[in-house]
Amino acid sequence: MKKSIKHLLSILSLITLFGFFLFFYLTDLRPDGYKYPNDIAKAKNLLEAMGKEHQIDNWNTIETYNVIFEDEFYGFLGRKTHSFPEQKIEFSLNYIPKTFNGQLKILSGKEKNTVWGIQSWKTYYLDEKGNPKVKENKNIKFYIPTYQYFIEFPSRIQEATSIDYLGAKMINGIKAEGIIASWNTVAPQNDLDQYIIWIDSESKRIIKIVYTVRDKYRFVTGEASFQDYKDYDGILLPSTIPVKSNLLKEGYLHKMSIKSFTLNQVSSKSLTPFN
Repeated sequence: MKKSIKHLLSILSLITLFGFFLFFYLTDLRPDGYKYPNDIAKAKNLLEAMGKEHQIDNWNTIETYNVIFEDEFYGFLGRKTHSFPEQKIEFSLNYIPKTFNGQLKILSGKEKNTVWGIQSWKTYYLDEKGNPKVKENKNIKFYIPTYQYFIEFPSRIQEATSIDYLGAKMINGIKAEGIIASWNTVAPQNDLDQYIIWIDSESKRIIKIVYTVRDKYRFVTGEASFQDYKDYDGILLPSTIPVKSNLLKEGYLHKMSIKSFTLNQVSSKSLTPFN
C-alpha cells in the first residue's frame, strides 16, 4: 500500500512539474543556429513583394466585408481548442478591415442564428430584437479576431516592426523563402507573437505561416497552409487553410475554409454598436 501511495505521489509530482514547465515555457520560432540580423533588407523586399502580389492596397478601399467561413476541428485536442457545440461549424463573418471590430453569426448546428460581436476587445451578443448586450466570452474573444487576422494576414503582417530573412527551402516541390516577423524584436516575448512566413519565391504568394499563440498558451505553435487561392475582384484569399500544431505528432488540429467574400454587406456603424 505504501509503495502504491509513493508511486501515485511520484506521478502527481511529475504531472505538476510538467504543468509548471508548460506554464512558463516560451516557444521560440527562431531556427537553431540563427543569429540576428541575417538579411533585413532582403526580408523587407520580400515582404513588400508578397504584399503587392496579394494586392493589399485594395483593403484601403473597403468599409466592411463579409466572409462565409467554415471551421472543422479534429479529435480530442481539436475539441479542447474551442467551445462551439459542434466540431464542424459554419459562420457568417462581418468585419471592418484593419480593426478588430466584427461580428460572427453561426449558420449551422445547435446555436444557429446566434450572433456574437467584438468591439474594442469587449464581446457582446445580439438579443432577439437585435440589440447588443455586453457579455464576456473568452472563446468568441479569441476566434473573431483570429479569423480576421488570418483573412487579412498579408496586409496585417506588414505592420511588424522587426523582421529578418531566414533563407530558402523546398515546400511541396516549390522553392520558398522565409521571413521571421514580430514586434520590437524577433526574439520570443511574453505577450507578442512570432511569425515565420514562407513565400513562393516566384509568385510571391504565401505558402504557409508558422506562428505562436501567446493569447492562449505560451508553449503552443501552429502551422497554417494557404491553399487554393481565389481572386475576389482584387482581394486574393486562400480557399482552404489547414492548421497543424506542435501538440500533434501528425494530422491537422483544424481546417478553416473561406467559401465566399462580399464587400459592404453591412455598415461599419452596425459593427460598432457602442459608439
